[in-house]
Amino acid sequence: MPRHVRAAVLTVGLLGTPTLAQAELSESPIAPGFWAFPTHKTRTAKDVLAACRDYFEIRFADGHFIGIQMQRTERSGVQRQVAKVGRCVFSRDKQIETCSVRMTNYDGSVLTGTLRNKYSLDGNSLMMKVTPEMITDSASENSPYEAYPVRCPDDAVWSILNVSITVK
Repeated sequence: MPRHVRAAVLTVGLLGTPTLAQAELSESPIAPGFWAFPTHKTRTAKDVLAACRDYFEIRFADGHFIGIQMQRTERSGVQRQVAKVGRCVFSRDKQIETCSVRMTNYDGSVLTGTLRNKYSLDGNSLMMKVTPEMITDSASENSPYEAYPVRCPDDAVWSILNVSITVK
């Protein structure tokens, strides 16, 4: 966890629940590594692993990312799909992270656009409000939503990437 997020969590423990929006960020709280973005808080290590098993992103130090989605199939057991690629840039002045993104759906259709992320603390959980601005025919696909980013353990991601299911 980045230093500024650890400091914010420590502040929560000592002083109550200020939001990250009140304590200005100098960089994105999403550091390089493996991340999942469930739409609910994860309360246990088992919850984190379940979130990582369905979808995780590999975040690079320069802001680029690759999103890997796991899909069970009848033929091969598990199919790994690159579901999202892009790059995020954090604006210290605006306190918003802007991500250019290209999303590939299971049917092969592709959406491109921008995701704008605003970070705060919800209790002891990191929360992000995501405002999509995708090029799409459906207004519902551009509805804002909340996510609770969690860091996926390296060994769990290794295991997820190496899983195979025998189809009977």
